[in-house]
Amino acid sequence: MNDCIVWKKRFGMIVFLCFLVFSKEISANPQKDSLETLFQSEMIPSKKMQLLKQILPLIYKEKQSDALPSYYLQAIKLAEETKDFDAAANWSIALYQFYNDETSDQDNALQVMQNARQFVEKVTESRVRGNVFLKLGAAHYVKGAFDSAIWAYTNSISHFSKADSIYVADALFFRGQAKDYLGKMLNAMKDYQLASTYYENLGDLDYVNHVQNGMSILFSKYEIFDEAEKIRLNLIDLYAKSGDFNEWAVVMYNQSNDYRKQGRFVEQHDLLNKIMKRLPQEGFDPYLEVLINLSMSNYYGTENDLEKQQLFFSTAEKLIKEKQVEENFINPSFAKSHALLEKTKGNLQKAITLARSFKTKAMESNNMDLILEAHQLEADLLEKVGDNGGSLLALKYYQNYKDSIFGINKANTFAYYQTLYETEKKEREILKKNQEIEKIQADTSRKITLIIYSTTAFLAIIILLFLWKNLRTAKKERSIQERFSRELISSQENERRRISKDLHDGLGQSLLLIKNRVAMSPDTSSASLLDQAIEELRGISRSLHPFQLYELGITGAIQNILDKIDREMDIFIASELENIDDFFSKEDQVHIYRIVQETFTNILKHSEASAANVTIQREEKKAVITIKDNGIGFDFSEKYNDFNSLGLKTLKERTAALKGTMKVDSEKGAGTIFSFIFSN
Repeated sequence: MNDCIVWKKRFGMIVFLCFLVFSKEISANPQKDSLETLFQSEMIPSKKMQLLKQILPLIYKEKQSDALPSYYLQAIKLAEETKDFDAAANWSIALYQFYNDETSDQDNALQVMQNARQFVEKVTESRVRGNVFLKLGAAHYVKGAFDSAIWAYTNSISHFSKADSIYVADALFFRGQAKDYLGKMLNAMKDYQLASTYYENLGDLDYVNHVQNGMSILFSKYEIFDEAEKIRLNLIDLYAKSGDFNEWAVVMYNQSNDYRKQGRFVEQHDLLNKIMKRLPQEGFDPYLEVLINLSMSNYYGTENDLEKQQLFFSTAEKLIKEKQVEENFINPSFAKSHALLEKTKGNLQKAITLARSFKTKAMESNNMDLILEAHQLEADLLEKVGDNGGSLLALKYYQNYKDSIFGINKANTFAYYQTLYETEKKEREILKKNQEIEKIQADTSRKITLIIYSTTAFLAIIILLFLWKNLRTAKKERSIQERFSRELISSQENERRRISKDLHDGLGQSLLLIKNRVAMSPDTSSASLLDQAIEELRGISRSLHPFQLYELGITGAIQNILDKIDREMDIFIASELENIDDFFSKEDQVHIYRIVQETFTNILKHSEASAANVTIQREEKKAVITIKDNGIGFDFSEKYNDFNSLGLKTLKERTAALKGTMKVDSEKGAGTIFSFIFSN
């Protein structure tokens, strides 16, 4: 529901900005008529371009909507002819925004961006290239072409530069919404989580909340209602305090739908009523206003209150006509409410016709919730007219569709949710604690400097005593930090071990039982999906806790992971490992294994290396692990100070927990050497 609102907030000023870019040559008192006359008579394309840059802002300022598209199209064509593709792209974006915001002409908006796609690779500025794909994705999204929208958003991410991270975050968020509509839950969740991290790092708390709302919608689709409600209650409180009524209403509406799905109709009605009391306010989103009236109509249908059901349906119908909110997202909900109204009236055949229309529109919208509701409604109506065969067939379609999406996705969701949120939360706590300590130390250092420059020689002894005390405090803080890190890492490993065991012993056994039952039926596709789910579950369980340590020892476990990488990845691994099984305790061996695992994760994700070499050298009281690669290298200090570089920080924390030393020797284009030195 929140998808449509998001676009206007980020890009509402794009038209103004484009005019600002192209209006540098406007004179103090431009005469539009004379400029248009000059434009019509001018034959040189470059000069016509300059005149257009002066005319367009004047037309926009005078709100001459009918004339704008024609001038924009001429400007784009002239820019292409003169090879000024940056200008052509910017004007295309501005025209798209005009069609999208001013006229709601989605067909022409899509056509403009498809034309811009033809020359986008010739645009020099990365932000403009990325925004062309971003707008193209939006145009496809509004039309319900979610696969095309995902393709465009993915391309926009690849074209933006590091300086465009806010737009990358937007593209990830919107791509997650498109994947959400296609039922790709796990992929959508990953995009949401990454977008949330971007927004959080950029300080954009409004969009962190938008992503949280998107995640709550995703949870509710797969009936993880408790998690969805937890997120929404927090958002409702935030929006109520900030006075953002539209966003408050969106979240309230979404939660009311969850209550309906759970059969909690009294709570659903209570939330809808609270929204209805504030509907007369100006500026309320008409799309949401229609949906709320349709939901109220449906509610009174469950209460068999025909008068109120008809009243709210008629109000929604009137709003659609008056406020011109006809669009792909409204049509299925309207058809559903119409079918339910005819059902209450007793016109069952008409209700069946409308229910089938609802089903067609739901399938066109690719909204899995609506598709499920359409099959269910059709089955219910067919049963009421005595068509038991048709009813059973509709129920079969309902169950097959639900099983095809819910079964595997739900199993993956629990594994994903447990591993991602619990492990990453602990790593973020470590990072946050380190930042707090660093801030305390930085503040203390500034105080010391101020005291040194402001005091006299007479206070020198006092200053020395103060510094000595401060040093002791810093050592104590450092000791607390190291102990906290060790305890948190240990807690994290214990939690991973527990989750791994629970997944293997609980969910894994359940899936195997289901597989055995499925194997007795001719449905090979379900068996294949279950095999895939079981294999993914085993992979998650193995990655959560290295059981190889207990079977092979640390040396064998490291050799095993190297063999697996060498076998499964496009990278050659050479190794020379001396036995260190008795050098580390069982608890410390887990940290050594994670250090090697995390190092190779960094190499595989970032280094573009074709080969790597691992050596373990053992002396009486010292062990040295060296990992070299021939990749592109990097600037260590730059990466380590990057807020998102949790991998390097985790490596350092784990090494420090073993009282070891980590050294990184790398430069761009010359590969990387990781050295980990431990002493008894």
